[in-house]
Amino acid sequence: MGQASQEELRSEARTATLLFFFALTVLVLGVIAFLLWGLPALTMIGLAATAGVYGMLVAYAAGL
Repeated sequence: MGQASQEELRSEARTATLLFFFALTVLVLGVIAFLLWGLPALTMIGLAATAGVYGMLVAYAAGL
């Protein structure tokens, strides 16, 4: 049982690292978009975030 928990901890750490880098990438792209396009970029980012949240809700409801 100890071995399974070690593998699970490694898997969770890997997932957390991927999520952290994804969030960092989105943040950097958002700053670049804001510097290029100004306030309309914030609207695009907000729209993409809303669509992402709805996608996660649908996936959660479907049991994925």
